[in-house]
Amino acid sequence: MMLLSMLLIFFIGLTAKAQSVNTPNEKYKVYCEIVGYNFWGWGKVKAKIDMGRVPNNKGYETIYQDGKKKKFNTMMEVIDYMAKRGWEVHSTYVVTEGLGKQNVLHFLLQKEVTDDSQIDEGLELGDASDF
Repeated sequence: MMLLSMLLIFFIGLTAKAQSVNTPNEKYKVYCEIVGYNFWGWGKVKAKIDMGRVPNNKGYETIYQDGKKKKFNTMMEVIDYMAKRGWEVHSTYVVTEGLGKQNVLHFLLQKEVTDDSQIDEGLELGDASDF
């Protein structure tokens, strides 16, 4: 009986399929987080992005355009900018930070890719250490 149980487990293991991220051309989801600040309630919005890597020991990067930090008028402009590059809003939340109790918007975005090189396709990202 023990031998039969072991053979059954062995054959189930041979036929089971595990999820793989190495299958060529198979789509999988990747995520990033955008954090938006507008310190005084007017003027341009500062946006920083977390792509899941640690370029400056803070985890965040800034969106650049033509070698300069990209300035956005609203958070929706940031979301539209990312949507044009294949990103979709997954969820949002607000965190109150600092002494002034500023509300900081967080957007979790997702994108389907077939290769990691497509994650920041169309984006020029740089250091956010002076954010």
